[in-house]
Amino acid sequence: MKSKIKQIIKFEFLRTAKTKGFIIGVILVPLLFLGSIAVTAFFAAMSNDHSEEEITIGVLTNEQQSTVFREVVGMIRIMDWKIVESADSALLRQMTFDKQINGYIKYDSVAGYSFYSDNYTDLYVSNTINGIVHNVNRHNEISHSGLSEEQVEKILNPPSVNTYKLSEEHPETAETSDVHEESFKRQMCGMAFAFLMLMSVMMFAQNIGQSVLEDKSTKIVDVLLTSVTPTQLLTGKIMGIGGAGLVQFLVWVLMAVFATNNADVAAIGSLSEFLTPQLFVLSSLYFVFGILTVMAVYAAIGSMAETQQHYNQLVSGISIFTSLPFIIITPVTLNPGSTFSVVMSMLPVFSSSLMPVRIIAGDVPVWQLLLSIVILVGTGFMIIKLAARIFRNGIMQQGKDFKFKDIFKLMKK
Repeated sequence: MKSKIKQIIKFEFLRTAKTKGFIIGVILVPLLFLGSIAVTAFFAAMSNDHSEEEITIGVLTNEQQSTVFREVVGMIRIMDWKIVESADSALLRQMTFDKQINGYIKYDSVAGYSFYSDNYTDLYVSNTINGIVHNVNRHNEISHSGLSEEQVEKILNPPSVNTYKLSEEHPETAETSDVHEESFKRQMCGMAFAFLMLMSVMMFAQNIGQSVLEDKSTKIVDVLLTSVTPTQLLTGKIMGIGGAGLVQFLVWVLMAVFATNNADVAAIGSLSEFLTPQLFVLSSLYFVFGILTVMAVYAAIGSMAETQQHYNQLVSGISIFTSLPFIIITPVTLNPGSTFSVVMSMLPVFSSSLMPVRIIAGDVPVWQLLLSIVILVGTGFMIIKLAARIFRNGIMQQGKDFKFKDIFKLMKK
């Protein structure tokens, strides 16, 4: 029987790996992922670069103009913005609509400062003016308190705090002085890593469900079951299609390592320092047990279905549950040491993608790693065993319209 299982594994692996979707997915998905990051970073940089932009601001002059207001206007001039002064608010309003000026600013003793523009989506000009007004007024208020110019400067420019992460291997030194930048890098790397794992798991879980449904609907499974048992058939399918998934995941990881070593993606620098061999070993372990568990569930669902529509109905609830890690990734990357992150990274469905995120984010206690692996393996074993029962009983019954509630009945047989 072992040779027959090997034949099934080989057949399912080649059937999956030879498809155009698999080949395109291996190459195209990471390129699209990296490309989207690069394009987003490019347009973000363009939107923040106003050096070549000509900005003209209208100033409504009136008798209520104060010295502070004239100082605000003077600070705006220093930025090389053009100033158009007028006492006619209707004229400045029309010039704004005609795009001759970006907007106009007015001041009165009751309402204070106001900026008018016909475009509320471009916040650069309004935020800059707001910052100038805030700084000028703060400087004047402190100056009028009777403090010296030196004391005012100390208040306005307080000393900053350099944050260091201590190195346990070298107690007298620090690993980095730019903790915020490193934290951002780790968050981005962990999120990308988790998304790659989740995409692979979901993609190949769907593949095995579709494969089982196809074999059942075309009666091929009837021929296969004459020479192998349902459990052996399920084992061969999971290992064959799962092997293709593991190959794809490893190719994606290698491409990510190459990209982070040779490009400044999204202006966050190289992430290869976080992609350690230990991470690859642990993530591969989590990936294997995670994908085996989810694939067993989808194979069981596929064995219960009679048509594509029937399969979609059965798998809809499972798909929502297995998609939850996509939602939880963000809070875990932002605070990997929180109680929420620790608990969620222990749960079987989530640990395969969330624990690598925590590993990238920082040091994870060994006991937490071991506990999460034990829970993942133990729970995965039970789920696979129950899924095998469902598969064994469902695959041999033709023409029966199973409902989602029938899963529990099939487990007992």
